[in-house]
Amino acid sequence: MAIWTAAWLQWWLYDLVVPWDSKNQFYAFFRFLASSLHSGATPFWNAYHYAGHPSIADPQSLIFQPPFLIWAWFDAEPTMFAFDFIVYAHLLIGGLALVVHGYRLGWPAAGSVLAATIFMLGGVVSGRMNHVGIITAFGLFPLALLLLDIALGRRSILAAIGFTVVAAVIALGRTQTPMLLCVLLAVMAIRQVVTQPQPWRFLLGRLHLFALMAILGVALMAVPLLLTAQFAAFSNRPGIDLAYALTSSWYPVNFANFLVPDVLGSLQPSATGDWGPSHGTRPGIDSTDRAFNYLFVGSLTALLVLWHGLAGGRLVASGRRVFAAVALVALCYALGRYTPLFPLLFQYAPGVSQFRRPVGGLFVVVLALAYLAGFLVADYVRNGLPRVNRLVAVPVALAVVSVLAWAVHFSSVSGKGWDSALAIAKVAPIYVALVVLLAWPKTPRLRLAAASLAVAFTAGELVLRNAASSMNAEPRATYAFLEKPAGRDAQIIATLTREMKRHSSAATRPRVEIVGLGGPWQNAAMVYGLEATNGYNPLRIGAYDRLVAPGESPYTVFHRRFPTSFPGYSCDLGKLLGLEYIVLDRPIERMPHLAQWSTVETIMAGPTAWIYRLPDAAPRVALASIVRVADADAFVDAGLFPPSSGTSEVMIDDDDDLSPARIAAAASAPAPTTAARDGRAAATLSPAVQALMRSPGKAEITAWRPDRIEIAVDARVSTVLSLHEPWYPGWEVEVNGERKPLLRSDVLFRGVEVPAGASRVVFTYRPLSLENLKSALDGVLGRDG
Repeated sequence: MAIWTAAWLQWWLYDLVVPWDSKNQFYAFFRFLASSLHSGATPFWNAYHYAGHPSIADPQSLIFQPPFLIWAWFDAEPTMFAFDFIVYAHLLIGGLALVVHGYRLGWPAAGSVLAATIFMLGGVVSGRMNHVGIITAFGLFPLALLLLDIALGRRSILAAIGFTVVAAVIALGRTQTPMLLCVLLAVMAIRQVVTQPQPWRFLLGRLHLFALMAILGVALMAVPLLLTAQFAAFSNRPGIDLAYALTSSWYPVNFANFLVPDVLGSLQPSATGDWGPSHGTRPGIDSTDRAFNYLFVGSLTALLVLWHGLAGGRLVASGRRVFAAVALVALCYALGRYTPLFPLLFQYAPGVSQFRRPVGGLFVVVLALAYLAGFLVADYVRNGLPRVNRLVAVPVALAVVSVLAWAVHFSSVSGKGWDSALAIAKVAPIYVALVVLLAWPKTPRLRLAAASLAVAFTAGELVLRNAASSMNAEPRATYAFLEKPAGRDAQIIATLTREMKRHSSAATRPRVEIVGLGGPWQNAAMVYGLEATNGYNPLRIGAYDRLVAPGESPYTVFHRRFPTSFPGYSCDLGKLLGLEYIVLDRPIERMPHLAQWSTVETIMAGPTAWIYRLPDAAPRVALASIVRVADADAFVDAGLFPPSSGTSEVMIDDDDDLSPARIAAAASAPAPTTAARDGRAAATLSPAVQALMRSPGKAEITAWRPDRIEIAVDARVSTVLSLHEPWYPGWEVEVNGERKPLLRSDVLFRGVEVPAGASRVVFTYRPLSLENLKSALDGVLGRDG
């Protein structure tokens, strides 16, 4: 606890926060979660993200992370400090569980403390602290393993329930590292059985526990996993090929930073350091950086593993072998292209091909090293120094010298050879001192004192080197406007809020696109309740992403592309989305990739931000009397938005459940063609958008929440109502209290048939309905037709 506090104070005392994705993405999701709960809405649908986003299905939304959910329930505007505290508290939970597990395994206190310190601060855990979903899942692993050990050892039903709940929360991280951690938990459960003197008897005596864990696990995980699978099927995420995945392999020269933390510049400021393997030093080959590659877990740990573990043979002793094997397999996995393991698993093991970074296996390496360090300290205190096998010691020593020389040579390519050599020279005395300290005592009591002193040094080493380093800390002021905007940021937020409120009406809700203002702005719209057409997320609804092309990361304008379906901000699709405001870091005429733009109203003109208002945005709701039927997916596949004939019409997908009368009256829309593509490139207001203004009746939004929209309709004839919000499974619609089929209108949007006269239409997002869950299950099983 003291070590965790000392590390946490490094951020707090210097007013630092965990940067990048932690704030640009996850903190914004946390703020949305809190604001949704306090506004009376569910956090299942995020209307402020890519015009509409199924947050319940997004692994990064934090909805299924109990600590975040509980905090958000009580705090409507959680601070960045609170957010980082929750994330870091997961590592404390794991560290405390590891200490308890170490006590059960008979480790001395020094061994338990070293294991917990490595787990909380070691290597890639420190480097990738900004990846919140990975850290929170990783932090819970020792607790899950401890509860599994208790459940099987004592036949405890309560421990079995606790294990299942914790393991389910890990699995609901729904990314590569949680998957690997779940596989490791399964391996540990199997090991518990097969290492017993009478495995079958042991297993039969605990079948009720395994049955309970299986049933409860399925009950806890089935729905979130189904919804995520449904989202994956509708998302932009392409299949990942092996060649692409292998670009995130761990290059072997990184073994050097297991021994010397700064040998490749990992701890240097970003502007001057990081000359190790990365996309900068190995372009086209590596897609990693220092945060992914970092493996320093303390000088004592490296010494114990190489000296006592390998040269002394203690890694193959009983109880240690499983963790040594886990470390070796995980390391081969992380090496990617440099061993045959990952390519084989990618081809044959379920789930592996869904993820792109074999380097993620380093989390399991650090985990195994933490447990091994606890065992090795215990062995040293009880038995003293190991008998060194020279046939092993000599190759180990040669490997250490070779990898350090390789690191210096690799660094010299970037002109940092002397810096690398100096980093090695600085840590050499530490290793000499540790060898002397461990070699001197001759009794268990003195060895315990020596081990305790060495562990205390290593704890301080990891706190000072790995906590609040350049890999995981930036000044809070960099992201402060996400809590309380000031200066230019406050002016932008105030201007947008005022303007969008002023131009909002019963039928119109303006949307905004923010591009080029830097990382913290990428998801700021959801923090301040601005309906945005873009955001920062690798997962988007596929059809929307293809036709609008908002990009994954709009911190720079160069990521904003303009496809044929969305040739400019004043195109038909932009107008139907209600895109009325754009915020840029430069004048619109200097926007790259934007070949054309129409007249815009300048709301703010520099010097660092420009706000424009686009004319003639379409209403959010519209009525049409003419229906055309076409294959919506064909337009998406062709990258085209449907052409229009200039009448008051709507295009409905040919898979939708139209009424017989409407089917009889419907015409077939033209198929997507090159002519249609060329004919819709004009940025002027199209006849189709003009026709929406004279639709057959009147529609107004009477109540709006992200997950529920009420509309009052007064139609002169039987018609189709279009709501210009993204169509997505789980949305339901009622007309005058009666459930109606949800239509897919104009490729991207939601629609419903309404009768002539006055009607009350309600669109509601119900992802947890039995109907939607059955649909998701059918998709997983390939029964969706």
